Amino acid sequence: MYPAVIAATRGAAVRSGARAKFISWFVLGLSIGLLMVANSQLTGDQAQLLNLGWQLAHNHIWLPHGMITSAGGFSPGGFAGVLVAAPLYLWNDYRAPALFILMCHAGAFLLLIRTLKPALTELGRYLLLVLLWLSPWHLYFAAHVWDANYMYVFAVLHLVTAQRMAQQRETWTSAAHVLLLGLSLQVHTSGAILCILSVLLFAAGRLKVSWTGFALGAAISAASLVPWILAVNHDPALLPAGKGFLLRGIVYVYPLLRGVLYWLKLSSLTFVARMYDLDFTSVVGPMAAPAFGALAKLLATVAGATLVITVWLQWRFFRNAWRTVAARRCAPYRPRAWLRGYVTAMCAAALISFALSPTTIMFWQVFVALPASALAMVMAAEVLFRSRLRPMAQRVAGIWAVVSAALLLSQAVASPMYRCGGSSVAQSEPMLVDLHTKAACVKSVVANR
Repeated sequence: MYPAVIAATRGAAVRSGARAKFISWFVLGLSIGLLMVANSQLTGDQAQLLNLGWQLAHNHIWLPHGMITSAGGFSPGGFAGVLVAAPLYLWNDYRAPALFILMCHAGAFLLLIRTLKPALTELGRYLLLVLLWLSPWHLYFAAHVWDANYMYVFAVLHLVTAQRMAQQRETWTSAAHVLLLGLSLQVHTSGAILCILSVLLFAAGRLKVSWTGFALGAAISAASLVPWILAVNHDPALLPAGKGFLLRGIVYVYPLLRGVLYWLKLSSLTFVARMYDLDFTSVVGPMAAPAFGALAKLLATVAGATLVITVWLQWRFFRNAWRTVAARRCAPYRPRAWLRGYVTAMCAAALISFALSPTTIMFWQVFVALPASALAMVMAAEVLFRSRLRPMAQRVAGIWAVVSAALLLSQAVASPMYRCGGSSVAQSEPMLVDLHTKAACVKSVVANR
């Protein structure tokens, strides 16, 4: 009896320590995110999205369209403007929507952790913290205003509702699932990947749909598009089309391969140039800035090696995961098997979207796949921690977390989107004057009239 009590006590202590470690890393990531929000800058894209919300919050004008799309025209519907306007009612500052996005990301991550508890081990949830929450690809795009930055939240909500629909047929869950698909397309066109994913899951018998809920969600989504339909009837230029052609990814191949590369990069510590064009002058002064810049380049070189690890783990996951696609229809729900099938279907949906896309795939069009890409890494890495490679895997995970945090800190103070004066906007615009950009360190330029 006594040894059993000792074992139970030790187990409780280990769980308590793991919980404290998890909370510490989560708070660290949230703190860096808040620093990024405070330092966030504006470019033309950010100003355009802010205008949608400001017009609604300040002038009570709801513009029935979203941002300009890569193919020309505008995203359908005015839900993006509502998302930006809501935090402006509480805090009339250009950083209010950025803070709202960060809090939505934090809430979505915690919801994801809770939802996946039956499918992932405690170690798996910790790895998800490192590979997703602390990912520079995640936090960098969770702390400034941009339409694509909302897609992580939609991706998590899609997974949560889809998992519940896999277990039982509920009217309100089906309605919520369909509604978030409709609203995601109003925020960013990459919501099409989620729509394709839902079709694939349903075709594989992995979603139990309440057709009453489906009709309800579809009706609300359609109703929200009525102002946009009326606006398009008056001005057809608002339609999101005009450039490129369907199946461009198959015809030219390169756009499709580019999308695959971004899937891999999303779960690594390698970046696009705009994320790591660092200048520490405003932080440490002109004398010390070159030394800090050299250290940052060395850190980036180390981080670049993570792409090799990413490719290996993704290969380990997908070499077996495709077997789940061929599994018999309507197989009994098992949390881990379902999650493996979901991630595999997300990859398939992304590939279909890359092939159909009329334009070359850009990294922001793949943000919606960030949770799934990280989960592929996590589920492959969990196996390593139960093998003879456990000691090495533990060291790599620890180094990964430290390097990721260091990269985030450098980005938070020295990258163009987060360093003082790193971006430029025309502050003579009434909206930017009203939202206090001049009080912050946003660089001003003369507006083109």
